[in-house]
Amino acid sequence: MISNHDLVLEKIPNPENTSSDYIEIWEKFALTMNAYEVCGDSEKAFETRDKVFKDPLIASLTELRCALFVVQRHHRWNSPYSVPGEDKRIVQLLKLIREKVKKRDLK
Repeated sequence: MISNHDLVLEKIPNPENTSSDYIEIWEKFALTMNAYEVCGDSEKAFETRDKVFKDPLIASLTELRCALFVVQRHHRWNSPYSVPGEDKRIVQLLKLIREKVKKRDLK
């Protein structure tokens, strides 16, 4: 697990990456925080994801990372059956995570 304070911008996947291993890269990054542990349990992790999806611009870095973790778990267990629009959400989550790390908004 990597804490918010230990995140390095250059090591956070760029959502504009078009390489063939991009999915593996963002999924590996998503697992650097365990939302089940951070939120207390899986139910609260899913609630956090839903809250983030409703208004991602006000989410904290921790909430954004928890949402990305839950999306990764969905991909892992439901692939190749993706949720419509999910790829856009992954891109948005990664962009917001990168912005917060760049600004050092590490809550």
